[in-house]
Amino acid sequence: MSTPSSAPVEFTLRVPPSWFEFDIWRATRTGDLARLVDDRIATDPRLRPWRGPLLKALREAAEQAERQGAVLCAAMTDPVEGDAVLAAVLTVFSTNGAPDDADNTAEAIAGQITATAPSSGARTWRHVEVADLAAGRAVRVRGIDAVRLGDRAHECVVMQTLIPVPDRGGVIDVVLTSPQTQLTEPMLDLFAAISDTFTWTRPSTSGAENGAVTTNPEGQ
Repeated sequence: MSTPSSAPVEFTLRVPPSWFEFDIWRATRTGDLARLVDDRIATDPRLRPWRGPLLKALREAAEQAERQGAVLCAAMTDPVEGDAVLAAVLTVFSTNGAPDDADNTAEAIAGQITATAPSSGARTWRHVEVADLAAGRAVRVRGIDAVRLGDRAHECVVMQTLIPVPDRGGVIDVVLTSPQTQLTEPMLDLFAAISDTFTWTRPSTSGAENGAVTTNPEGQ
């Protein structure tokens, strides 16, 4: 439906303070991720037994985000009772959208996405709706879908928010996924809270970047 865009689009998206935020390019080429993990372990020793798997998961998220042409990536790895960790990944894409601007409205985009109900023997489903966000009308797609994590496909909770770029064409695609399908509704609530913080910002005079993830000081 669209292709990655090289033109900068300035926006801000807030994530909870416990999420890892990192530069995609540096994450795949430097030791930034290891330093991020070690700094987090220093403040939250509960993560120490998870250092290896955590670092591997963040590297895989960064590598996949780079392969797909994402402009932003962040990840949640929150320890819970016992030996469990809640996991989720945020990726954001800036695309050119359809050649005809009329096909880049929220209603037109929604009309191109097929909603599906759970079928016998399968747990996947997809709900499509048009939502009014602070950034404008957008398409929200939520459900359970097969998502490639590493070298395998897994059933994941997925929320995709497609936001038309005003006055210039193109679409911003905010994608949040989690493998914890047993927590589908809480995850979808969290994903909606994060996606709803999306706002447009003024272009930087110094050559703006494609976007910025900022920590929400109040959490979500």
